[in-house]
Amino acid sequence: MAPPTTTLHRVVRQNLATLHAALQASRATQCYAGVMTIRRITISVPEETAKKIKSAAGKTPVSAWIAELVEERLSDAEVDRLFAEVYLEAAPSRADVRRAGEIFERITKRRRKRVA
Repeated sequence: MAPPTTTLHRVVRQNLATLHAALQASRATQCYAGVMTIRRITISVPEETAKKIKSAAGKTPVSAWIAELVEERLSDAEVDRLFAEVYLEAAPSRADVRRAGEIFERITKRRRKRVA
């Protein structure tokens, strides 16, 4: 059973994403210290999509730009898997989830500027 997307989910997911990014960064450093294996693959996309990709990549090589997007997507999938694992283990009640949502909304809402 997939966990519902709630405020609690967003908060936990953000924290897991931060931890995962730090882990990936440390792995990347280790990887560049040695020899990195790169495999060439070919993908086919519609002409219009290819133009958009080249434009979005700017001065970054297209392969590097796409590799970064794919790694980000794979990291997101890992974070989702970790969240589901944590969520199932914690098994918060509906009241817990509602309370976490209320707290999140209270601490993240924009404060109004006082006009003198």
